[in-house]
Amino acid sequence: MPGAHAAGNNNIPRPRAWSVPPSKATLLATYYEIVDANCQALKAPTVRITDRPTLGTLTISQGLGLADNPAKCANIQVPVTEVYYQAGTRLGQDNFSWEVRFQSQNLGTQRVQGAVAITPGAR
Repeated sequence: MPGAHAAGNNNIPRPRAWSVPPSKATLLATYYEIVDANCQALKAPTVRITDRPTLGTLTISQGLGLADNPAKCANIQVPVTEVYYQAGTRLGQDNFSWEVRFQSQNLGTQRVQGAVAITPGAR
């Protein structure tokens, strides 16, 4: 999810859902900021876990990735923050949330609510 192009009310949590097999690590989200006008990459957004899962773990990592939005800035290397979920061995539904803090005042801080269904047939 490109951070520079997120839209909507930043105060309303954005529900997301995933289905994963037991014991698997899954990338849930990637955030970055890029200035549309000149394709200048900004510092990677800060992510803070606000509600931890009980059947697995959330981890936050920072590194480099490629922008995919806007189209004119595609494939430019940018600092990214990624959110990963590591499923445990028990089956069931896991709920959690995090906040993403952007440098852009237009984007501000966004809250994300997530749910993972840990099921044997998930990919």
